[in-house]
Amino acid sequence: MGERLYRTTGIIIRRMDVGEADRLITVLTPEGKLTATARGVRKTASKLAGHLELLSECQLQLARGRSRDVITQSMALSRFEPVHNALLTMAAGYYVAELADAMVADEETAPGAYTCLKQTLQHLPTAPTVDMVLHWYTLQLCDAAGYRPQLVTCVVCGQMLTEAAERWSVRQGGMLCNDCRRMDSQAQLIELAVFKVLRFTQRESLAVVMTIKQPPEVHDRVFALLRQWVMQQSERRLRSATFLDDVRRAQS
Repeated sequence: MGERLYRTTGIIIRRMDVGEADRLITVLTPEGKLTATARGVRKTASKLAGHLELLSECQLQLARGRSRDVITQSMALSRFEPVHNALLTMAAGYYVAELADAMVADEETAPGAYTCLKQTLQHLPTAPTVDMVLHWYTLQLCDAAGYRPQLVTCVVCGQMLTEAAERWSVRQGGMLCNDCRRMDSQAQLIELAVFKVLRFTQRESLAVVMTIKQPPEVHDRVFALLRQWVMQQSERRLRSATFLDDVRRAQS
């Protein structure tokens, strides 16, 4: 039997009030995702309160419980303050946190998802184009969680895709070549610029991706396609997407 107490480091991606003063805290760690109880954290005198903020990276001590583990100690390592200094990056922060919660299963080991989330929160405030960062994050997170869409070869026949490919099939798992486009009658027609953004953001590093600019209509289309993909894999709608879209439109 393992020790009753254990430690981990993680980024808080969701909080939910329960009872009179408790909270359920969902944390993405290098080992996967866990949800634990923070008892009394909503009380004024709680020593945990300032160290369990949403989008904070924390070092946690937890006690194993029968139904759910309990957070006994927490120390904030980084609150990613610059993310909270602007409405757009704050909305983007909520969005990436909800994406992580949707795509990483409770028992799944996904160290890549943790690294991807941390890197995104570090670079959002300085990125010339927040939209490109979010596209990169979504595709890298899907890859880390085991839901990588096929954008290099045809998902049906396996032949290398060319710029002539123009059908995106969520049901089949990615792009279809022109010979296989009839394999899914519901496959969506996508523009070449959108296809290029998808392939580029899946392939390149964040440092390269976040410097690229695209017209707003291209970003809107990429967001729509990737959200359909996420919803198909996770069976969840992203509640933060509406807030993000409203802020993006207001600042465009």
